[in-house]
Amino acid sequence: MIRSLGQSHLTDRTAGLPRRARYAIYSELLILAVLIALCAAYLIVVQHNPVRYTFDEARDRLDGRGWYGVEQNGSFTYRWSAGSAEARLPLRHKSGRTYVITLTAQSLHPEGPQPIRFLLNDRLLTEVTPDREARTYRFLLAPAGGDAGMRFGFSTRPFRPADDNRDLGLLVSRLVIQPTPALDWILAFGAPVGLMVLWGSIRRRAARWPALAVVAIHTLALMTAATLYRPTALPCTWFAFPTLTAAALSVFIAQATPARIGLAALTALVGYSGVIWPLAFTDDAFISFHYARNLVAGHGLVFNPGERVEGYTNFLWTMLAALTIRLGGDPVFWGYAAGIVIGLAITLVSYRIAVPLIGPGWGLAATLLAASSQSLLVYTARGAGMETGFFTLLILLGCGMYLSAYRTRRSQWYLFAGVIFALAALTRPEGVMVFGLTVGHRFFVALRNESKTGESLIMRAQSAVRSASPLIVAFLSLFAPYFAWRWQYYGDLLPNTFYAKTGGGAQQWLRGLDYAVDFALIFGGPLLLFAAAAPLAAFADRSSRNQWHDALMTPTGYLWLICTAYTAYIISIGGDHFPGERFFAPIIPLLAILIITGLSALTLSALARRAPRLAYATATVAVAIAAWLGLNRGEALEQRVIGNDESVWIWADLGLWLNRNTPPDASVAAAGIGAIAYYSQRETIDLHGLTDRHIARVAVEGMGSGPAGHEKRDPEYVLNVRKPTYIPRFWEDYFGGAAVLQQQYELITIRTDRGYDLQLWRRLPIAP
Repeated sequence: MIRSLGQSHLTDRTAGLPRRARYAIYSELLILAVLIALCAAYLIVVQHNPVRYTFDEARDRLDGRGWYGVEQNGSFTYRWSAGSAEARLPLRHKSGRTYVITLTAQSLHPEGPQPIRFLLNDRLLTEVTPDREARTYRFLLAPAGGDAGMRFGFSTRPFRPADDNRDLGLLVSRLVIQPTPALDWILAFGAPVGLMVLWGSIRRRAARWPALAVVAIHTLALMTAATLYRPTALPCTWFAFPTLTAAALSVFIAQATPARIGLAALTALVGYSGVIWPLAFTDDAFISFHYARNLVAGHGLVFNPGERVEGYTNFLWTMLAALTIRLGGDPVFWGYAAGIVIGLAITLVSYRIAVPLIGPGWGLAATLLAASSQSLLVYTARGAGMETGFFTLLILLGCGMYLSAYRTRRSQWYLFAGVIFALAALTRPEGVMVFGLTVGHRFFVALRNESKTGESLIMRAQSAVRSASPLIVAFLSLFAPYFAWRWQYYGDLLPNTFYAKTGGGAQQWLRGLDYAVDFALIFGGPLLLFAAAAPLAAFADRSSRNQWHDALMTPTGYLWLICTAYTAYIISIGGDHFPGERFFAPIIPLLAILIITGLSALTLSALARRAPRLAYATATVAVAIAAWLGLNRGEALEQRVIGNDESVWIWADLGLWLNRNTPPDASVAAAGIGAIAYYSQRETIDLHGLTDRHIARVAVEGMGSGPAGHEKRDPEYVLNVRKPTYIPRFWEDYFGGAAVLQQQYELITIRTDRGYDLQLWRRLPIAP
């Protein structure tokens, strides 16, 4: 009956249509059904064939210890182990289901097969005595709970052949760790439903073929993401649904059909970038999380209880982390998830701001440049956990609000812009600078407009101040109380990190200049010349005595003013040490708009009008190449990102060990303080002074010539005043090496939950 009713309803809807129109509707529904069914079937198949981790895979490689290199005897490939060996899933892997471990091994001990003890995270699973033939062992194991990874190992009595100086345990020809197939029902059936909703939302505003094109793009993107996905901090569902939501919103933001399709495709690129490239977290994110945890615990907004030092520069981001912890959430998980949402929001807002300035086609090109920048993706959709992406979004929204007010002359938009800029200033101190530039631009625009009235300069200035007052009042109503509180609470006008990272003079500026050049080479390259000349685009075909003055009063001139001043600021503070030139991320969307503005002006020039197709083709190829180079930064960047991420989780592992094996009054000195402090919940002394008022103000010779943020130091103060209980050995050079430390410390070796053997200097009881 239901089927007949459905058929009757469809028949009623199509009865009065021509045959060709009916066939078009049936074809559309058939194609949609095929796409959705294909996606659902593929997701089910992929989840029933999970990834296999081995020692030899390029991407899905096991970590381990106690293994020798690959050897070959004819077509037979094998590895020798030492007397004890283990294999562990990569640090980026998050255990979440049961695993099947397959091991093919042989004992060739000259005294006969020796007993083998199989271990899971150093706990005995079973003990067997094999025969001399190769044998395959299979284990069904559950992952370790909490923050521990899964480590599978074994031990046996080793031997040393006469012609080999190695201690040999087992001859292993196969070792595979594979998750058991487990169907994620939410993904397998929710994602196809999401595609249907996406089609429905698009179809209300677009023709059938553009709607099907968007659904086809996201079907292919979903299938590709499911293929590339590896277990991480986020389930695949958390990539899929924000991306589909952003794709649906893109139809409402973009009006032209090609722009809708292109913008929906860019949401897929950004939303799944954490699957295409590895997710990564930064240690500095944990500094904010540690401040947030101490606030929730009642210790105040401090890094170490009892020490009021402002070692963070992201108050609003820290408050959001505190709210997450207070509600029982994990800030690491939500840091990853927020990055995806923020990256998608930046993509949509970038397009929305660009279109009124340069039109839908060029606006899509600008959005492509921004969305394809790894400098932005690394700090948004690929993780990081820092405030960089959130600050970028707020700056973008603030500029968009201001430009809307500039076009419409509605004072309420200035109020909204002031509020957004205040939130940006609460997120990063640079927000104050961007706000100041915005107020200055508004003042001089109003002053120029008032000059046409013939009034005196004083009268015109008063009128200009009144026009900027909504911006100023809205900003100060939020920022002034915060600033007064932080000055009273910490006792400093500027954050402690400012003193820890600056003070290098000319050397610092030269380092900042190198930093800016490195960014310019990978973001646009020669195309940045178009950004430099973008404000003059509107005056290209006419002469003006005050051409630059008039150009700066335009919306494009406003964006140029912000980007130029922001770049000068970055150079003056010497850049920073994070990969991808992080400090430039907040102005990447604005720079992209400026680049495309300059390019669009070139295509309209007198020379381009002689061969318009060639001009547009050249511009298209240039943008495509710039986007490709922005996405493919090379192995060096990826190794830095992955290396930083691995260091963070090793430090987190060390912090967990300290939490479980040291008294509450123990302390640790470290150069990477975030994860260690957050997971250890012990007093943590920052060797470079980010959270230490004394070290931050130490005068250092040659300041500005070393790595940004890692130059201030005072080893004598740390050893003799702070007297840390533990010092990780990988930072012993800070103090002058082992010879200095062994006078007051002893060297111990610990094993962490994830199976890492780390060495620590532990303070002697008799040390002064």
